[in-house]
Amino acid sequence: MRILVADDDQDLVRALGRWLTTWGYEPVIAHDGLEALRILKGDDAPSVCLLDWDMPPPTGIEICRVLRTMPHRQNIYVVMLTARQHKTDVVEALESGADDFLSKPFHPRELQLRLAKGVREASLMPPAPIGDTLVAGAVLGGKVRLEREIGRGGMGSVWLGVHLSLGVNVAVKFMDRTLAETADYASFDREARAAAQLRSEHIVRIYDHGIARDGLPYLVMEYLDGESLHARIGRLGRLPAEEVIASICDVARALGDAHARGIVHRDVKPENIIRLEEPERVQGFSCKLIDFGLARAGQPTDKERHIAGTPFYMSPEYLRRDVAPNPALDLWALAVSTFEALTGTLPFAGESPAHILEKIYFEPHPRASKIFPDIPAAFDQWFARACSKEPKDRFATANELANELAFSVSSALATQSVPVIPIPPPPASHEHVTAPTEPDPSSREPNRDRDPQSSPR
Repeated sequence: MRILVADDDQDLVRALGRWLTTWGYEPVIAHDGLEALRILKGDDAPSVCLLDWDMPPPTGIEICRVLRTMPHRQNIYVVMLTARQHKTDVVEALESGADDFLSKPFHPRELQLRLAKGVREASLMPPAPIGDTLVAGAVLGGKVRLEREIGRGGMGSVWLGVHLSLGVNVAVKFMDRTLAETADYASFDREARAAAQLRSEHIVRIYDHGIARDGLPYLVMEYLDGESLHARIGRLGRLPAEEVIASICDVARALGDAHARGIVHRDVKPENIIRLEEPERVQGFSCKLIDFGLARAGQPTDKERHIAGTPFYMSPEYLRRDVAPNPALDLWALAVSTFEALTGTLPFAGESPAHILEKIYFEPHPRASKIFPDIPAAFDQWFARACSKEPKDRFATANELANELAFSVSSALATQSVPVIPIPPPPASHEHVTAPTEPDPSSREPNRDRDPQSSPR
């Protein structure tokens, strides 16, 4: 039987290899977490593995959690190796899905007996299911039945599903197969868990995640019966200013919450902003930001590193690969999306990232007021700052960007029917968020350090 040994301690790996060979097993060696994951993703993955808790990431604990989300790998017997000996460490390992726990240093005979137990249990487990995942009627993890494909994009496909126990519709997004071939599953697991913790009413809820039986990572999300701003712009040409301000303020609230938790979306654009009709709101609708999680799950090649996303909405420093994804990338994308929604056109269009960079650096920023006279010059000033060539000259937070748009631009628009109610920015501590309080109606000067809520209940 083949047994995977994943540890960065070279002396221990050599010793384990000798012992396993003596005991009649075939050792398969991995020196870090990424190499171990590649082996475990293979069609001939070993059915028993020894994982070092603290090896270079993904760690043994992270790999174990990923395995337990993969229907075709749930039967792998995992022995966690670690120098940790506290009882809480044992509990954490078992809760992550490990079948056994062995503290270093250990006696070879102890390991031999534990492996014999693992081999017996692995041989009794039923074979992993095989077949295609993306077919109507397929069931994911015994919880969600796929109904039909409802969308497809560069990152993957979206299916309408039914949660079998809850009886409600859900949206299931699968990573594209070409991205899944080089996916960092541990990163996908971490980011999906982090995204699931976001509780903003303007972020799509994530209910579950996992790895399908054919190796495709997926997210199970709240099903939104609405229209993307991309589709709406395509249908109407350009959107009313009041609608744009309200939509951008909703998205800014979503990004403010995400950034406060250290999460960068990476792919903010009209296609990922969904408008939902809600007659009880003053403006009659609200917007939600979708696609948290999968946009950061792929492991880029050296050539593609730092430019995953949609180039039209990328900041110049990100296009140049000078920086890793950061909140400034999301703010630039939100400003570009605002310009597109107001005018129906992209401010920086080009056939390649290099062409887009050329437009940003060597051509004057487009002035929306020159294209459409009903757009005030205040918007040109706002856009010039939001998309300044120098990052230090831009808005620092999503709240600041939205406040300036709502307070400065809306006051100059011909129609001023958008009610704006400032709310506090996300708190430093995320354990408890208090409800916003109404502003003092006697105050004439708006506080631009607070986050506007353009969609009061």
